[in-house]
Amino acid sequence: MDGANAASADSPSRASSLALRVASVSVLIPIVIAAAWWPWSTAILVGLCIVLAMFELAGIMRQGGYAPRLWVGLLISLTLCAAAALQPTITFDLSGAIICLSIIGSLTYELLPGDRSSSLESWALTFGGAYYVGGLLSYFILLGQIHTPLHGGWLTLLHIPPGTSWIFLVLAVTWLQDTAAFFVGRAIGRHKMAPILSPKKSWEGAVGGFVASALSAMLAVAILGLPISYTAAVLIGATAGVVGPLGDLVESLIKRQIGIKDSGQLIPGHGGILDRIDSLLFTAPVIYYLVLLTLKS
Repeated sequence: MDGANAASADSPSRASSLALRVASVSVLIPIVIAAAWWPWSTAILVGLCIVLAMFELAGIMRQGGYAPRLWVGLLISLTLCAAAALQPTITFDLSGAIICLSIIGSLTYELLPGDRSSSLESWALTFGGAYYVGGLLSYFILLGQIHTPLHGGWLTLLHIPPGTSWIFLVLAVTWLQDTAAFFVGRAIGRHKMAPILSPKKSWEGAVGGFVASALSAMLAVAILGLPISYTAAVLIGATAGVVGPLGDLVESLIKRQIGIKDSGQLIPGHGGILDRIDSLLFTAPVIYYLVLLTLKS
């Protein structure tokens, strides 16, 4: 088939795929917005995503011949989630205690009777996977606990809670970066950014996503009334425009190691839950600490 005919044949398929992606996002976004409104619902949604993502990650590793301890990893991940949710009611930092106990507990598990020929490998994958998913995703709970009063924004009448506004900032800069990178790359992408890990990504798309991320952060200040300057917003958005794609590439690295295209089929048009949150796993903690630094300066 020649190039013109191939493009013509692919167009309906690409249009159908895009429509499926849009339909899935149209269903998911209202759920995420509603869950982000209250700390308890944020924690529940984060916990649910952690469970689904951990099952996916364990499944990916098993396809590659590895043997992660799923239930140990789930316990560590959900403990990290619970620790983040309970932090406002505790007088000391739980993170250090959780790290200590999770190392001791997961290594002790490897002492149990059975085939332990790959114990160190399994322990490393279990521990690393738990913190990759549970540790990083739990930052959405911490973002929701930032209570610095908002300034007057375009949506002041909606009375959006401060913590919810910071969660919206992370979602906006990450998703708009990803969307802009997709469309710019498809329109003018010529130079491959990571041909082995992600052949469809281009430097042109990355630049488009970077600009969209910075602009969307500035727009979020005006819309949500975030108590930061536009200069700080550009810094936060620009940083997210770098670390977001890195999160995407890291998940691509994991999948390439195993030889699969998608982490799962949970979300029509998007693949698995890990395919949808890979960038958020990197942007949420980075933006959280940038926000704390900005608010204290």
